[in-house]
Amino acid sequence: MAKNVFISFRFSDGNRYKEYLSNLFDRYSDTIDYSENQDRSQMSDVTIKQYLYRKLRRSSVTIVLLTPSAVNHKRDWQGDYDDWMYDEIRFSLESREGNCTNGLVAVYTPEAANLLVNARSSGTVSVNNVDNLFRRNMMNVKPQYKKNPNPGIFDRDYDSYCSLIEWSEFTKNIGKYIEIASQKREAAYKYDIIKRL
Repeated sequence: MAKNVFISFRFSDGNRYKEYLSNLFDRYSDTIDYSENQDRSQMSDVTIKQYLYRKLRRSSVTIVLLTPSAVNHKRDWQGDYDDWMYDEIRFSLESREGNCTNGLVAVYTPEAANLLVNARSSGTVSVNNVDNLFRRNMMNVKPQYKKNPNPGIFDRDYDSYCSLIEWSEFTKNIGKYIEIASQKREAAYKYDIIKRL
């Protein structure tokens, strides 16, 4: 069965990556891309929200494309979140009439790697604590469902509602990661999902 995806990305440095993924999805018959293609700069907040709700209602998996400018959410002068990527992720995680919580996978580009992950000599990887809603949905599996039994060590694919995957790994295994996100969507009760910051 085809999976419907929505890509959340920062246009300034993520558009070429988004276009690359959209082209891959066009060739991958099991994935339908419902991503954003419209300039929203002249729309009101209410119109944008309705527009996004319509897009997200048709999707089941949201891919968060992490480029350097998308690692942290933007805030206004009062410190409130003023970032459409934040809203796209938040709307993706909401359950509302006509839409269940989307599966979520975060894909980081080579330029964003040093802002997000640190490889250790032991072979494990730590993830930086960035100001992004995707990060609050990592390592959030409820204890009774944890796949990796070792304390403090989490299975990358199943112990986080939002898996964090490197760009080249994701593009080589698109079907795998979209399927895992879909499985977790169907088992969302296993996770402590954070829907807003």
